[in-house]
Formats: sequence, structure tokens, C-alpha cells
Amino acid sequence: MNAQSDTKTDYCGGCHCGAVRYEINGPVNDTVMCHCNLCRKLHGHVSSYARFNRHDLVLIRDDGLRWYRLSEKTDRGFCKECGTGLFWRPVRADHMAVTPGTLDDSANIKTGGQIFCADKGDYYPIDPAIRDLDQS
Repeated sequence: MNAQSDTKTDYCGGCHCGAVRYEINGPVNDTVMCHCNLCRKLHGHVSSYARFNRHDLVLIRDDGLRWYRLSEKTDRGFCKECGTGLFWRPVRADHMAVTPGTLDDSANIKTGGQIFCADKGDYYPIDPAIRDLDQS
């Protein structure tokens, strides 16, 4: 699922403490929620990522930005000061993803689906109104 959210093409956001500020000067896809064990461990709960072209990212302030090499294939970007999870990126690709909760205005971002539903935590239910992309 790679539907683009509305027609908005400029987004601003950042971490909780302000040590990381960014702009995305291009379209952002609808978000996908991930219920996998790894995402829940990294975020403390379900994660959500919205894909965009990595060349559209402009870092306004990046003093706090740190990248964690999660595997040979992916990195996670977070603020070293406040711990906010900000980005996910494949190591060798033209796209990456933003956690939509870090956007200043996420009104145009929709939830397009969810993945790894079978791995969800026992402490919460799956919302059947959100399309399970593992089953499609």
C-alpha cells in the first residue's frame, strides 16, 4: 500500500525536545502500522511509518539525530536527547519513512494498513477496520 495522503506535499516536524527538526518537501504516503516484536520493542507499542522519497528530507536541526543500524538492511533515526523515534530507512534505497506522530500537522495522513498482525502484543486488540496487509 503506497497511497499518497491527500495532495499535501510539504511537511514539518521534529522530536519532543527540539534537537531534531525536519521538513519533507514532497508527498508522504499513507502510514502503515507495524505490530512486529521488533517495532513494539523499539517504540514501546505498535509503530507507524509513512513512506516518502529520502531526497525530499531537509534537516533543519540535527544536533540530536542519531542513526541506529538495526540490521544490514535498515537504520532507525532517533533523537539522542529525548529518545523520540523519527525515521526508518533502508540502507540502499531512495525511500525512507517518518513516524507520523512527529509531524507538526498530520491531518492529511491516513492509516492505509497494518502489518505483522499475527505478532501483535497480547495486551491490545487488532482494529478490524484497518486493512491487514499481510492477508492481501
